[in-house]
Amino acid sequence: MWVDAPFPRQKDAGPAAPRADPADLPIDQETIAKNRNNRIPYLEAREAVELEQKELKAVRETLGREIREICRPEIDEYIDCCVGRLFTVFQCKPHSLRMRRCMNKVETPEWVEQRTKEVMVERESTGSSLVNNAAKGTTRERRAMYNKAILPEVEDPAEMQIRKPKPNMDHRRKKDAPAPAPAPASDE
Repeated sequence: MWVDAPFPRQKDAGPAAPRADPADLPIDQETIAKNRNNRIPYLEAREAVELEQKELKAVRETLGREIREICRPEIDEYIDCCVGRLFTVFQCKPHSLRMRRCMNKVETPEWVEQRTKEVMVERESTGSSLVNNAAKGTTRERRAMYNKAILPEVEDPAEMQIRKPKPNMDHRRKKDAPAPAPAPASDE
């Protein structure tokens, strides 16, 4: 049976659009600068966040495809067990456990973080990224001309995230730990 859709939609591979130079822009640089300075900063940041979320969604789809490909035999066994049965819960439990065990073994947080960075760098370098896509004319430099929240160049495309993950909260005082000593009062 199939894990992915049996007939994925084929996209038209049309001719690549030529890269737009700043001299080829429909609006002059003064108008772009004036419009950019009149934009609401919140909306610029919101647009950048939405682009980031779309990019991460595309990366997650790629990771999901890779995980399904790695665990393809276990998934196929489970699907074969489920097809044509009325009560699959009891009969297919061992297959389900094997499938989940395989996926959990592959999909560790470290692997996901590392592979996410690799895929984002790969997408940025090939130009298939939503933020930097030369074929569509939406390069990072061109987006930065119109939006202050997007940098024209980045050293590490995986670090384009605006919202950073929350830091580890180990600095909080534990319940059994003694309270910190009060600061000495100075009499001046």
